[in-house]
Parts: sequence; structure tokens; C-alpha cells
Amino acid sequence: MSRQLPARPSPWKGRAVHTGRILLFCLAILLIHWQHSRLHSTSGDATATAVELETARTLFPAAARLGEPASERGQEVFDDDGEPLGTLLQTSPDADHIVGFSGPTNVLIGVDPEGRITGLHVLSSGDTKDHVRQVLDDEAFMHSFDGLTREEASRRTDIDAVSGATLTSLAMAESVLHRLGGAQPSLRFPEPIGVDPARRLFEQAAEVVPPDATGGLWTVRDAAGQTLGTLVRLSPAADNIVGYQGPTDGILGFNPEGKAVGLVVGRTYDNEPYIDYVREEEYFLNLFNDRTLAELAQLDPFEEQIEGVSGATMTSMAVVDGLVAAAREAERIRSLPEPDEPPLIDLRPRDAGTAAMVLGGVLIGFTRLRGIRWIRTLWLLLVIAWLGFINGDMVSQAMLVGWARSGVPWRTAAGLVLLSAAAILVPMTTRTNLYCSHLCPHGAVQQLIRPRKRRWHLSPRVTRVLSLIPGLLLVWVMVVAMGHLPFSLVDIEPFDAYVFRIAGWATITVAVVGLIASAFVPMAYCRYGCPTGALLDWLRLNARSDRLTWRDGLAAALVGGALLVVMSG
Repeated sequence: MSRQLPARPSPWKGRAVHTGRILLFCLAILLIHWQHSRLHSTSGDATATAVELETARTLFPAAARLGEPASERGQEVFDDDGEPLGTLLQTSPDADHIVGFSGPTNVLIGVDPEGRITGLHVLSSGDTKDHVRQVLDDEAFMHSFDGLTREEASRRTDIDAVSGATLTSLAMAESVLHRLGGAQPSLRFPEPIGVDPARRLFEQAAEVVPPDATGGLWTVRDAAGQTLGTLVRLSPAADNIVGYQGPTDGILGFNPEGKAVGLVVGRTYDNEPYIDYVREEEYFLNLFNDRTLAELAQLDPFEEQIEGVSGATMTSMAVVDGLVAAAREAERIRSLPEPDEPPLIDLRPRDAGTAAMVLGGVLIGFTRLRGIRWIRTLWLLLVIAWLGFINGDMVSQAMLVGWARSGVPWRTAAGLVLLSAAAILVPMTTRTNLYCSHLCPHGAVQQLIRPRKRRWHLSPRVTRVLSLIPGLLLVWVMVVAMGHLPFSLVDIEPFDAYVFRIAGWATITVAVVGLIASAFVPMAYCRYGCPTGALLDWLRLNARSDRLTWRDGLAAALVGGALLVVMSG
């Protein structure tokens, strides 16, 4: 009689349960993102944040009244006499895809009538409060754009990050650059050039495409998309050139060979009967034909004895002066070098250092080097120094929720993204929790102070109760994330304590208490207090991955509750 061998557990069962955990984790991220997007759009943030008059006065002290907000051209600011002081621009929603440590920041930009920046003001931020406070306290950074024109600011590449809040400050600066890029509508003549005036110069005109930069050439195309010519617009270069009683807008057309084909006089703040004389004088409107843009930029009306239109001399000569000013500005824009395309990944020294640490962690964690005591000790000290105190690159719930809401900052935080990817993907596939054991600064400190002789032994009952804490914290994280509660998730973990320049008392307290406990109970914080470690350990592939646990039930309940919240909204 042959002996029946015991049945082996099916590998598919283990993989199915483990795969289910991964799917639950991915679904949780998607639900957080969907809920954030829904609340973000319904709260009105998708257009612009309402700016209070007191806030406007931080950038324009003489502000007495605000105009209607407009997402593209901004919101005008007026003094007591009704004279425009400048414009307020918000980086949101245009730059909401630019994420700092854990979220985007809406920065208010003041621009005076001459197009120069008067200052920056943070309206709101999805980033951690400690990082944002550090940026706000840095006067040099907050005033780094002051006095620059919109174009000069948009081309800056030498902005210094704020120490201790590098990712947050770089994201803010990039948001400002993104918002300032492109053409700025005139305050006096905000409407774009329409097809009708373009058809007076190009009969087949079907589309007028604005330039990339203020003062550049507008492109005229026919119905088939073929370029018919270009236009130079007098505004905004002519906005401060006054004829009889105000400035005048207009367009000058150029054929594909670069020769002027005619002038169309547009809206004006001048006296209407006078401007009508100019609009009807064919000789004057064709006076600049066959000249190139470069020739018009060098034009001296006095030397060429250009005379104005009879009965509207001041008005017509203001049009001439405005045309020359616009030609000079367009010629200047054309002579500028093309801005470099931003790299897909902006690998800074700090990111390269973090990437090197990830590779080092992999080398030590998957080779016999981890068993050599002196190498491991040096490595732990390096992790504490570089990833902790120098870079502040650590995986946390605040960061994960922020990225789930607003997206992953691939370009501006490449090192941290790589570290996070290693922290999540390695335990999913290799059974090794690489981050907690080899790359977490707080875990490294606990390993170095691990007790031997003074070790406390906790009773099984106390151990079971303490083991519930990380799971309960993860429940709180999900509640905060789905409910958009005004609570900083940084405060429930100790990681910001290593960036001591910005650390708040809550995170410092968690760090100190956790380390004191770890001096008597081995890895006390990691075992009984860390929600991030609990999450990574739950995702880890191990010998018992085929078994359902209470943690799986908790995760399913949390995701199910989040799904109901999204569906009910």
C-alpha cells in the first residue's frame, strides 16, 4: 500500500491573496485621487481662489479695489482714484500638476503696469505646513522675482532652493515660471486679435494664433491651416503712448516674405472722431507697406518727415510711435534664443545622492555585506546623515497621500520618487522590506541603539494592544485623505524631525518618544508605532502571503468605505 504524500499548498492561492493586497493598495490610491479631484473641482479651486483686498495689499500697498477675477489675464488692482496698480496672477489651476514634497502650492504673483513683478504671496498649499512655513520665512526666496519683467522671470534658471524645504520651494518657483510663461494680455486691450480685423489684411484668414511671448508675432492661417502671414500688435507696447487723450491699439500685417502689407487701427482710448479720421485715411494706413520688421524697428518718424493725418495729428502720430515701439519689441523677442525644453527628469546633486543610496541599500540588502558588522554600522550612519539630516528624503504617509492626490513629481523630486518606488516595489516582489531595514533614517537610529542588556520584555497582551496602533493610524490617514480634513499627517510620524529647521513639536515628540522606547524595546517605534512600516510590511511577499489576516479585512473595509464615499459624492 503506497503512502499518500501530503498535499502541497497551491502557489496560485498565495499569489492570489498577495495580488489582492496590491490591487487594494492601488485602488486606495485611485480613490484618494478621485475624491481629491472631485472636491477640488466642486470647491471652486479649479478656477481661482478668491483674493481678499488685504491679501492684495501685501503686493500692492495702495490697493483700494479689485477687479473681476479672470483666469488667464489675472485680476486687476486699482487705487483710490481708480487708476490701475497692476495685476494679480495665480499659479493655480495652471500649475497644479507641479508637486513639491506632498502637493502643489497656489502662489499669488503681483505684476505692475510696466510688467514687472512686485512680489509673491502664498494663497494655499497642499504641501506640508512645516515645509511651506520654512519657505515663507525665507525672505531671499520670496523676493527672488521682484523687479523682473514677466519674460525675464519666465526664463530664470538660477533660483536657489530653500534649505530644509528644497522640494517645496523648487515646486513653487517652477509654478511661478509656468504661470508667467507665454503671452500676457494687455490690461487696456485684453481681447485677443479677432479674425475680422485680420481679414482686412488677409482675405482668406480663418484663424489668428497668439504668440508664445508678449510682444511676439501673431500668426494668420487660412481654413486649411496654411500660414498667410503674421501680425504685429501695437498693444501692449503702445499702451503708454498717448495721442490726444489716450492710447490706441492696432495691427500691422506682414506677408510670408516679411514685407508689411497694411495697418488696421483698432480700439482706442482717444477721441473717437479723431481716430475715425485715421481709420479712413488709406494713404496713412499703407504708409509702412513693403518695409520689413527690422526696418520699422529702426524707423525715426522725425527723420523720415512722416506727417500725421490732417485733423488728427496727435492721434495718428501716437499710432506711428506705437507701431515703432511694437516693432522694436517684436524684433527683440525674435532675437532671443529659444528657451530650452525642461528635461523629463531634472536630476540634481541631491537626487543623484539619494539614487546612489538606493543602489547602496540594494547592494547591502541582497548580498553578504549586510552580515559584516562594521560595514552595516557605517551604512546606517550614512543613511541617517544623508537621507535624514542632509536631504530629508523619507517615505511617509503625508507624502504618499499628497502624491495620490496631486500626482508624482517625477521631474522635480526624482531621487525621492526612486526611493519611494524601491520602498514599495521591492517588498512586493522579493520578500525583503528594503526601505525599513536599510534606507529609513529613523529605523537606522533604532538599529544602532538596539538594547541588549537593558531590554524590556512585554507581555503578550500588551504586545497585541500595541500592535494595533499602526493599523489605527492607517485608518486615520484614510479618513483624513478621503475627508480632506485640516490635519497635517506629518504630525503622526517622526520623519520631519530630521529636517530640524522646519520640524514641528508634534513630529519631534513622536521621534523622541519612539527612540526612548526603542532604547528598551528593540525597534519599538517600527513595531508598534509606524504606519508606513506597517503598510510596507503588509505589502511584502512572504511565506504566509497565502493567509488572510485581520489586516486584510481592515484594508478591505477601508477601501470599501472610501469607495462608498466617492460613489455617494
